[in-house]
Amino acid sequence: MELAQVRYFIAAAQFQNLSKAARVLNITQPALSKSISKLEDELEVSLFDRAGKSITLNECGERFLEYAISSIKELDDAVASVKHKVSSPALYLGLLVHSERFMRCLGEFSKENPNVSFNLEHLEVAPYDIYTNEYDMLLYPQNQLFRKYKGDLVYSDPYVMAVHKSNPLAKKDAVHLSDAASQRIVFLKHGNKLFDLPYHLCISLDIHPGDSIFTNSYEMQRWFVANNIGVCFVSQGGAGAYMADPEVVLLPVEDEGLRQNIMIGFKREKHLSAVGKQFAAYVGDYFGI
Repeated sequence: MELAQVRYFIAAAQFQNLSKAARVLNITQPALSKSISKLEDELEVSLFDRAGKSITLNECGERFLEYAISSIKELDDAVASVKHKVSSPALYLGLLVHSERFMRCLGEFSKENPNVSFNLEHLEVAPYDIYTNEYDMLLYPQNQLFRKYKGDLVYSDPYVMAVHKSNPLAKKDAVHLSDAASQRIVFLKHGNKLFDLPYHLCISLDIHPGDSIFTNSYEMQRWFVANNIGVCFVSQGGAGAYMADPEVVLLPVEDEGLRQNIMIGFKREKHLSAVGKQFAAYVGDYFGI
């Protein structure tokens, strides 16, 4: 069975007239008739009831038409997808940290390069589970867990403490890390070993808040704070959702060590696509790397 036979059959079924279908297909009527007859021979059933040049689908024809249309559509979609893949360059980006500053950079690049498609993943897995060759770029926090990655410092982002507006700490102009000792803190945790920096700092300073909450979701972390269940530390550059929440107050943290260094790493240049190299240069200029 040839693809052209199926397409000819669909046209004949839609027009129910061989002459009209032949004109639309830009072939002769005898050629169309021969194609349909050959298809019927292969299927070993008749697909039409014939009355001169007029034809009407019979029961077998109606059943075959349903599958024929579905199959042609899937094939056409596949061809379109492959052509789009070839004609539209793509970037594969992995984010191990939430960064609104980076997202603004990505947005500006996208506006200037509307033909580029993006595959953007927020990776909630341990660093040793990441197959780095899958990504043109990784954005990650600077700490011991990611020491094997080779990247550049994008920027250093101070943490702020997010508290409910009714929390007594909300009346302060600023807080210290030690203020967390009396609070239930909502920490971010990805996988079995990947905790966010505030957790490690609290442990190193012998601060052990009671009844801590752990979540791998930024939105869930904000929800706990907005419902006065706990407080959290969030990087200033990733605090947009907190700023927009009327139930949440953001307080500067005066401890100098509570900063998140944001790192960015690209594939080796020889492995980067042309658009990957273009994006790497754009990011470098945007952040002054």
